[in-house]
Amino acid sequence: MFYQSTEHSRRIGAQLLETAQRQLAELGVGPEDMALTLLLHPAPLSGDATAARPQGFSWNGSKAFYPASVVKSFYLAAVEAALDEGRVQPHDELERAIHDMIRWSSNNATNYIIDLISETTGDTLLEGEALRQWQAQRNVANRYFASLGWQELENINVCQKLMDDNRYGRERMFATLGGNNHNRLTSDATARLFFEIFNSTLGNQQRCARMRPRFLRPLTSEFIHLEAAQVQGYFGAGLPADATLYSKAGWNGWTGDPLSSYNRHDAAYIELNNGAAATFQALTLVLFTHGRAISTHEQVFPAIGRAAFELVKAAGY
Repeated sequence: MFYQSTEHSRRIGAQLLETAQRQLAELGVGPEDMALTLLLHPAPLSGDATAARPQGFSWNGSKAFYPASVVKSFYLAAVEAALDEGRVQPHDELERAIHDMIRWSSNNATNYIIDLISETTGDTLLEGEALRQWQAQRNVANRYFASLGWQELENINVCQKLMDDNRYGRERMFATLGGNNHNRLTSDATARLFFEIFNSTLGNQQRCARMRPRFLRPLTSEFIHLEAAQVQGYFGAGLPADATLYSKAGWNGWTGDPLSSYNRHDAAYIELNNGAAATFQALTLVLFTHGRAISTHEQVFPAIGRAAFELVKAAGY
């Protein structure tokens, strides 16, 4: 495991889990319909690849969930690797798509990036060898993450486009391959991705330096009230204004496919700004939830974000 279990992380994690499960239970979300991973950082991750192994806690951390738009964090890592390796060339439309994929969670931008890194297009039917070749190309992100050799990535799948409703043609065939070939992520895998990016240990420091600012969500009134800001209804809405939030949320209601419907997730790296003497100055928190009621509920995630902030801030000096 990339994090260490300590007295601090077990105590804070257990308290946060109890809070989360109690509030989620009121919306019909049982213990098996949620996953939580918490990382504690003694100092902010400065991006110089020197941070100590984080302290951590998880519940269902290796259980796979349909990730909705949280998967866009992984597509960001995959396209940045492709740029570094020269498999994709930088251009203005790609820059615009990367920005809109993470900042505004655009599905169209994400699908443009998937087409670029896999050298494919979608939708119309294919058969035989043409379909097999297309499927192999669309698994380019899975091959990249497999090459990292992280234990936490063993149960993930990152190959599908993001759709606002049902799929058709080869996209439907690919998503139903083997019964269920939808994207899937775990909270542990997502927490590790965030840690490696913010610690500048995913690829190289220059690559990580390009990725980190993409996730910044200013806790200003002007930003948080923007419709696509992904603060209201998520962890950020429960944080004080002087915290620093980097995050990528995911949400979907009914998609036409019961295997990919009704989810609410958030993944965040949060700097507490609570002084150099604090035991912990930053945290990484990932929460995946599945259920019809939680998918549209906008109060629980902010309450859990606030609880995590207060528990970590109060951990001692």
